[in-house]
Amino acid sequence: MEAKVISKETIKPSSPKPQQLRNYKLSLLDHLIPSPYSPIVLFYHSNMDSLTIIFQHSVISLDLLKKSLSKTLTRFYPLAGMINDDLSIDCSDEGAYYVETKVNCTLYHFLTSPDLLLIHRFLPCDLILKESVGTFVSNFQVNVFECGGIAIGICISHKVLDGAALNTFIKAWFGAARGCGEALLPKFVASSLFPASDFWLRDSSIVMWGSLFRLGKCRTRRFVFDSSAITSLKAKVDLKFYSTRIEAVSGFLWKCLMKANMQRKLERSTYLQPLIV
Repeated sequence: MEAKVISKETIKPSSPKPQQLRNYKLSLLDHLIPSPYSPIVLFYHSNMDSLTIIFQHSVISLDLLKKSLSKTLTRFYPLAGMINDDLSIDCSDEGAYYVETKVNCTLYHFLTSPDLLLIHRFLPCDLILKESVGTFVSNFQVNVFECGGIAIGICISHKVLDGAALNTFIKAWFGAARGCGEALLPKFVASSLFPASDFWLRDSSIVMWGSLFRLGKCRTRRFVFDSSAITSLKAKVDLKFYSTRIEAVSGFLWKCLMKANMQRKLERSTYLQPLIV
């Protein structure tokens, strides 16, 4: 499988932000982040037209996808900046790095028997950086398959967005692309609640994460839930709460992970108990 680059550009915010927001300060908690980016790849089917995609039954052109991104960057203004250092973001409206590629296979073919080691080809940048200063906060890559389906690779600085905030941004972007009237308005107030003036926590976290991460053999696996399995999971959710397909599967996985973690702790505590004669 090959993803041939068709175009590269920067997507700027649709309107400039106020000058007083030029320097966005990172919070103390942002210094705990061990990885430079939080990558994600989203797959979408097509309506058999290579220029359009489907988001929840709404047909959207790739051009509209870029225009809606431009509008969303206006509200999420730090995402259109450049990384100054580990203390701040230069919100100069430089824009987000944006790439479009052409993939020489169908989306169905890739998802039926995917080579998970090739996922990185759908991402717009390297995940490991020797130096992050002067790089884009946000990077996007739209990969168009032969059938017209797409994979959207997103790499946004983990110092600016965590998982929950990334989910909010994606909802805002795709909502704008679908023409939703209500716009999400984020509040970037973390630095006022947890101000950072030096690098002591960053340096400490580097040592901490360095002691936890080890080089070794890794394996990537995928778990497939068909429609009947997801329906069964949703049926087990408390009726007081409505759950989407993703929420049902995510909740199930977290429940299994928590149970496995508790079992591991129990086994360790049993093993470490002193022998009493």
